[in-house]
Amino acid sequence: MGRRVTFFFMSPRALRATLGLVTGLLATLLYLGVRGTGPETGPPPTGEPDPLFADPRPAPELALFDTDGEAVGLDVVGGQVVALFFGYTQCPDVCPITLSQLSRIRGELDPDGTRLRIVFVSLDPVRDTPEVLERYVASFGSDVLAWTAPVEVLRPQVLEYGIGFVYRPRAGGPADSVAPDPTGAFGDDYLVDHTARTFVIDGDGLLRAQLLPDTRSDALRDVLATVLDEG
Repeated sequence: MGRRVTFFFMSPRALRATLGLVTGLLATLLYLGVRGTGPETGPPPTGEPDPLFADPRPAPELALFDTDGEAVGLDVVGGQVVALFFGYTQCPDVCPITLSQLSRIRGELDPDGTRLRIVFVSLDPVRDTPEVLERYVASFGSDVLAWTAPVEVLRPQVLEYGIGFVYRPRAGGPADSVAPDPTGAFGDDYLVDHTARTFVIDGDGLLRAQLLPDTRSDALRDVLATVLDEG
């Protein structure tokens, strides 16, 4: 006698609920894996790996928009060393801390502002309008660049840098990869769970380093100084 096989079918509603739970779990894991309190100070522990790449490669291209609505890419900062960071203006911790660290270090290493440029790419284009972005980056320096693009344009480009992001309602509930509609269920009160990395690109457009959010301030400074000196 053959073995009976039982099939279980899920209604579309149950399937959507299950997918929502799975998406929420993945978003939570992403959030826990990438959030942090920003760069720390103090001497690095013995044996800390060198964040500089042994084999630099061309940085992935970016085709975004600046706060004037103009199309921009890495070519507009050609010849300068770039500290590139992805985040959003309502980020509660890692984004402002990292940008503050970069701004302070830039003031030390490049007081004239001619060799090192900070570029902030927003992953929250719905709320981070040109006006919001312009005010935000101005608090970290008069010439910090802020770029973004619609999510469907932005996502495949930032994935080239290994950056993932999802939107999560602050009040709780499953996360979503689609940009929230301010008039929808999310409203405008949500968080963006995102991979946090600082990328250092040299004047020849080569990706030289990737630094985690908990990289110590002196280690971040050393990397930027090295790339500037080699340029």
